[in-house]
Amino acid sequence: MTITQDNPHTTDLCHQPGLTRLDDALRIAFAEVAVSVPVEQRPLTGCYGAILREDIIARVDVPSVDNSAMDGYALCHGDFQKMSATGNVDIVVAGVSLAGHPFAGKIPTGQAIRIATGAAIPEGADCIVIQENVTANDDETLITLGQDVIAKTKPHQHIRRCGEDVTSGAVVLPAGKRLRPQDIAVAAGQGYQTLPVARPVSVAVFSTGDELAKPGDPLPPGGIYDSNRFAMIGMLRAAGCAVTDLGLLADDFDVLQSALADAAKTHDVIMTSGGVSVGKADLLKPVVDTLGQIHAWKLAIKPGKPMMRGRIGDCVVIGLPGNPVSVMVSGLLYAVPLLLHMMGASDAVCMPVRLPAIAGFDFKRGTGRREWLRARLEQDGDGNCHAMPYHSASSGMLSSMVWAEGLIEIDEDCGIIQKGDSVLYLPFGGLQAF
Repeated sequence: MTITQDNPHTTDLCHQPGLTRLDDALRIAFAEVAVSVPVEQRPLTGCYGAILREDIIARVDVPSVDNSAMDGYALCHGDFQKMSATGNVDIVVAGVSLAGHPFAGKIPTGQAIRIATGAAIPEGADCIVIQENVTANDDETLITLGQDVIAKTKPHQHIRRCGEDVTSGAVVLPAGKRLRPQDIAVAAGQGYQTLPVARPVSVAVFSTGDELAKPGDPLPPGGIYDSNRFAMIGMLRAAGCAVTDLGLLADDFDVLQSALADAAKTHDVIMTSGGVSVGKADLLKPVVDTLGQIHAWKLAIKPGKPMMRGRIGDCVVIGLPGNPVSVMVSGLLYAVPLLLHMMGASDAVCMPVRLPAIAGFDFKRGTGRREWLRARLEQDGDGNCHAMPYHSASSGMLSSMVWAEGLIEIDEDCGIIQKGDSVLYLPFGGLQAF
């Protein structure tokens, strides 16, 4: 899917009948939620994983001069071609060119310059003969080229041209990119000390539910340990957000109202799990409705349907479902893309990587919701990758996410998958929160 902001609309989805498709929900969210965090100049070593907010323009050509791609000898191709009529060619070595210490002047006619990888090509030379293809005397003042080497040597071989990697004035890093080690290295290679990146979105995180206990506390009868908060915090930190852990909140309207109102004053986003469905104890939606507005509720996705997006003042509120797999799937495929968008990430960065795979299973279901099956890829003897789903689709089985290495995506209108069909596979490594 490509997110665009052409013809955005701001319909209050929570009052529409039916469910909203994920593509539509993200398109609307991207239009309604502005790129909001400020730009800050940060030293290169503090930019890993950050969102670049301005194009980075090349200041210098790379390479800055023509240089050698190999250790060997720089020569003028025409010179030794003329000399080869009588057989092997003996050539005097007139000097040395090293990286950072170029040979001064023009190469003498019919002579060679000893050259190291990365060293500037001497004036008058137009090819490099690698050192393994020559015979040199003991002090390397004379080399011999055999007829076989002469025949194979071509003009311009083993020479890196000035600007062939990067041309001065070109955009080397586009705005909206999430910076990787190689991106930081390119910026350093252009002499940049700092980069204009987005300040991390500040996210307050808590879980709701009277049944939840903190890891390490005694587990009450019928209780469960809170795992969702740790999944949310991990996904958010991996996506480059600044996270405040607000712990557990009881299913109490006044408690929730007070906690959300306070968090909204000091954070860009509040993210919760639980309390967004229609049960008696699902109080998050009415609390947000009291403090602010609800802009989206219930998506046509599985798992993760009872998901909410709202706003309290300037703070975006994202309410994820209570089942642990639903938290992770809706977090990865809706919440994280929206948060990256808020930091100015491009659409390509926000969206997960989808790879073609072969279904290694049969599957039948009702249509209407986009669904993700926890899966692994298994390779057959011919090298084909078959996507194999977990044995259960229960959204309460968090261990399935440990077993899985990615997700199989099933489109809203697809009701039947047969073994051998083409499917889309979302590797966890292609998601911005892993």
